[in-house]
Amino acid sequence: MKISLSILHEPGHDESAGAQALRSWYAARPAVRRLWAVRPEEPIDSAALRVILMLEPSPDGDDHSPRWMAHGSRWASELSEQLASPVQLERIDGPLPEEFEIDGEGVLVSALGWRDCTTLPQD
Repeated sequence: MKISLSILHEPGHDESAGAQALRSWYAARPAVRRLWAVRPEEPIDSAALRVILMLEPSPDGDDHSPRWMAHGSRWASELSEQLASPVQLERIDGPLPEEFEIDGEGVLVSALGWRDCTTLPQD
């Protein structure tokens, strides 16, 4: 599945309760630079929502692992509880090209990245 960095859901759009929960969760975690949520194309009761995160680099470099190791499992639990459904939390590291490929297929439910200063709008 291809995802574009230019697709963002800005705050204030009409959204489902799940998308609103993702937006609130993202807004409260400055360590998360970008978030994409992907629902499987053919929903199955046991299928988890894929939530893919790009983290801010650590203050002393560009290593993302310490934050992921410290918070990843707790973040997955928080999201699963807030969305009342299973969540498969994943991390990708940047920088990324304008369009990139992730494994699997699905429907993009949410794309959040208003905190990402690396992809400023081009005029």
